[in-house]
Amino acid sequence: MKNIIYFISLIVLGTAIFLIIEYPESGRIQGIAGAVLIIGLTLNIIGYLFKSRANKN
Repeated sequence: MKNIIYFISLIVLGTAIFLIIEYPESGRIQGIAGAVLIIGLTLNIIGYLFKSRANKN
């Protein structure tokens, strides 16, 4: 489960970076990319916390 969440977060972060680079002049896409970036970072943190908890058990 933790590996799937981490992998999805990397895909989401890559998508956000792609949108920022590909459409630098579009305000709407920049807003969408910002929201996607927040989702990706949140998933990344959740994946990291799952990894930490698995090592403690």
